[in-house]
Amino acid sequence: MRTQRTFLFVTALFGALLVLASSGVQKHSWKTYTNVRFQYSICYPADLLIPQGEPENADGQTFLAKDGGKLLVFGRNNALNQTMKEVMEETAARLKGGTGKVTYQVMKPDWFVLSGENGQIFYAKMLSVSDQLKSFEITYDSSAAELYKPVVGRIASCFASTGR
Repeated sequence: MRTQRTFLFVTALFGALLVLASSGVQKHSWKTYTNVRFQYSICYPADLLIPQGEPENADGQTFLAKDGGKLLVFGRNNALNQTMKEVMEETAARLKGGTGKVTYQVMKPDWFVLSGENGQIFYAKMLSVSDQLKSFEITYDSSAAELYKPVVGRIASCFASTGR
C-alpha cells in the first residue's frame, strides 16, 4: 500500500512538473523568422526576444531581450570545407572564451549542439546542409535559467533548414 501511494505521489508530481514546464513555453507569443538567403527558419518568443532586423548581407538576425538575453541566427557558406568537428570546436572555443566551459555537446554527421557557461549560459545548434552552415546561438544570465530553459528547448526543436 505504501509503495502504491509513493508511486501515485511521484506520478502526480512528475505530471505537475511537466505541466509547469510546458506552461512556461505556452505563455509566450511565438513567431517564426525565415531566412530566404540561407533557407532556414526558427521560432522565437516575440514577447521575450525582439528582432533587430537583418543585416545588409541578409545572413540572419539578432534578437534581444530586456533582461540581456540574446538570440543570434545566421547562415554562412562552408567555403573552407571545414568538418563538423572543426566547426564545433571553433564554436565552442568562441562561446566559452578564456574562462568558460562546455558542459554538454553532441555531434552527428550533419549537425551539432553544445551548451555551457562563460559568465552566462550559452546554447548553440548548427545544421550542415550541402555547402551551407545554418546556426543559432542563445545566451542568457544564469539567474534567468528557469525562464529560458523551456524556451531554448522549443527554439531548438523548431530550428530547421527549409531548402537545399
